Amino acid sequence: MDTNNGRSFGEWLRDQMRLVDHDSLAPYRARILLAMGAVAIALLAPFAVNHLVQERWGVALALFTIMLLTYINVRAVAQRRPPPIPSAWLLLPFVAGITMSVVVQGVPGILWAYPVVVYAYFVLTRRIALLSSMAILAYVTLLVAALIEMPLALRLFATLLLTIIMINIVLNVIADLHRKLENQALTDPLTGAYNRRFMEKVLDALVARAERQPLVASILMIDIDHFKRVNDRFGHDHGDLVLKRVVEIVASRMRRSDRLFRWGGEEFLVLLEGADLEGATRVAEEIRQSVAAATILSEQAVTVSIGVGQYQDRQDVDGWTRAADVALYEAKSSGRNRVVQATMVPSLAQ
Repeated sequence: MDTNNGRSFGEWLRDQMRLVDHDSLAPYRARILLAMGAVAIALLAPFAVNHLVQERWGVALALFTIMLLTYINVRAVAQRRPPPIPSAWLLLPFVAGITMSVVVQGVPGILWAYPVVVYAYFVLTRRIALLSSMAILAYVTLLVAALIEMPLALRLFATLLLTIIMINIVLNVIADLHRKLENQALTDPLTGAYNRRFMEKVLDALVARAERQPLVASILMIDIDHFKRVNDRFGHDHGDLVLKRVVEIVASRMRRSDRLFRWGGEEFLVLLEGADLEGATRVAEEIRQSVAAATILSEQAVTVSIGVGQYQDRQDVDGWTRAADVALYEAKSSGRNRVVQATMVPSLAQ
């Protein structure tokens, strides 16, 4: 089978089953634990009482154990405390309950495997959930093959595996959507650079870290020369094109650890962690030359002016960015299309 983009079915399936690094359910796990735990207790109670009345002691004991352990975790979460019992450990009494149900009831006991697998994916991290669900799949299949019959075991294997695949597909879609929403909240929609709000958060965290350990980092304040003239002469479509092309050129000269932010309008800020003033100046000069050499607009040359500022001890974010901004102003006032290093600028609080 081939998918629309030419991949085989096996490649498509592996992609759907991939373990994404982004755990989109993590912020909501406590809420999920609370809701699913409460529902599990409410639904298991009648079955536990029924097995107790019918003197199926093993199954009843397993269900009451599951309910007790779940209640302990639910109570802790409701009180905003970490669950004392790891959720992965709860799978052990669940599996024990499935085993006893199959032994005592036969085919009806198999049905409990499905909600247990779903439960695992919502309360555990993806990697642990996948390993646990595959282990449950293998164990329950062998259990049914040994105690009931092989044809039923094969059907159970196929349907439970399909359930696991469907859960992974849905969770991957949720993770992709969650990542896109996060990116939209952090990035400038036109250029794809990070936005100023995220920039302030990153710089604040970096300066706070500098209070505990030495920090070597520099910023480049980049401004597109005569940008207003581009908009006035050729229109905003050309202006947008210039912004996007300059961002592409700047990004091509950056390391993977560097970050590019849109400061506002035609100004951008590049954060270079681990770069001193001289190293950052070399990067700035490479960017300046690359932009000047590129044919961004056929009607007009496009250049940039850059101010370079290295972080100084006990400097706050405002002082750091103002120093680079002053250097940028000097670059523009002295003829544009050049790089100027910043000198120390005291913060407003001093």
